[in-house]
Amino acid sequence: MKKHHPSQLLWLKRAAVKGSNLPINARRWVYIKTAIGALVLIWSLVTLTLTMTQTRYESEWLLILPGAGAGTMVNLDSIGQATSTSSSPYSSSAIDPRENYKALSMSRVLLNEAAKTINISPSAMGKPKLKLPNQTGLMQFTISSSTAQEAQDKAWAHYRNLQALLSRLRNDETHQRESGVKTGLEGFANKVSQSQHKILSFQSQTGLVSLDQFKELALTIERLRHSKVNMVSKLQGVIASQKTLEMHLSLNAKQAADLLKLKNDQLYQQLLVIYTQATTTLAEYSGRYGEKHPQVMTQKHQQSALFSALQKRCKILLGYQDDILMLKLSADDIDGRAQLMRQLLTFSTEAEGLSQEINSLSVQIDTWDTRLEDSNDDAAKLEDLHRDHELATAVFTSALAKLDIGKADIYSAYPLIQLLAPPSLPERPNKLSTILALLGGIISSIFCLAGLSILWVRKPILQKILMT
Repeated sequence: MKKHHPSQLLWLKRAAVKGSNLPINARRWVYIKTAIGALVLIWSLVTLTLTMTQTRYESEWLLILPGAGAGTMVNLDSIGQATSTSSSPYSSSAIDPRENYKALSMSRVLLNEAAKTINISPSAMGKPKLKLPNQTGLMQFTISSSTAQEAQDKAWAHYRNLQALLSRLRNDETHQRESGVKTGLEGFANKVSQSQHKILSFQSQTGLVSLDQFKELALTIERLRHSKVNMVSKLQGVIASQKTLEMHLSLNAKQAADLLKLKNDQLYQQLLVIYTQATTTLAEYSGRYGEKHPQVMTQKHQQSALFSALQKRCKILLGYQDDILMLKLSADDIDGRAQLMRQLLTFSTEAEGLSQEINSLSVQIDTWDTRLEDSNDDAAKLEDLHRDHELATAVFTSALAKLDIGKADIYSAYPLIQLLAPPSLPERPNKLSTILALLGGIISSIFCLAGLSILWVRKPILQKILMT
């Protein structure tokens, strides 16, 4: 390779320091022509850029991600509980959900689907601009198009397809999680079925359907005993009343019944009335005449005949003859002895009925006691089976509730996004490209003129620098 000697480059130094040998006027025209040519070139490019750049309209919309988490707890009475908690999407400092959503928003799949929605090509759809302000949950989108309406249509298409894509991802995530949980639910369901089968088999063998039946058995015995105590107390009261009447009437219940039978016989009552009248008349004659008086004797024979008739009628009615009992019944019943005898019979009948009921209750209590003793072990076994079944049911139901709650919480993996500001319909085109082109032309013109100015005054400056 040929090397250049330093002496061969001296002409560059002479050209830079001394310049050309042109007169000042000629040199001035050279600089003016050069400046005009450069400015024409610069502004020709600017004009070409402005001419070829299409008018762009920008539609803006704003999304927000809520920062609060959600928690759900379901209590299942006598079974268990299920809890589902969703933490805030910003709880992890390593992951910002907005960055995930940014990748989804710029994905080719989303942009292609959005383009199909409004019947344009994917290249015409373009990519939206996205800003993520710090310390906020905001996502600021901007998309441009040649018309204002098309820009807004693109924005809506992008937003709706983003929501649709998130819904598909949430459904897929829920489906995969559900598939994993169902495997465990099958085992829980088998345990519930086995425990229930054991309960039904045990119930069919023992006849003990439920623990309530065992409790009802014990309560039945207590109710029977309570009834027996009440009946015994009532029987004692009835017996006391019966004895009081027997002492007052000097009769027992059988005698009172026989007397009432005699009283209810009309013939006996007529004989008793006549006998009473004859006895009264005899007492009157005896007090007036002597014992041998004919009227007294006649009245005695009449009384004796009536008494014999009463005896015969009493034997016919009662089946036996009791002179003392027979004469205890008065004809007029002024003192109400018949009513008292009826009460005595009522007490006797009631006492007999209560005694029979007490005996029946005693037999029932013994029978129920025997049955209760035989059911103790069966009740304990049934309770154990029910406890196992309730435990299996609680585990299965809680797992199933958690699965259902997990379905409801679809925003755990992909947080909810809300449309804070809908896509706008731009009223005027975006002037940024025009402003940038004009600003570029102005800056380029300034730099060009500044460069030529420096070249114009370079000789005295460079000569002074080199001489020093």
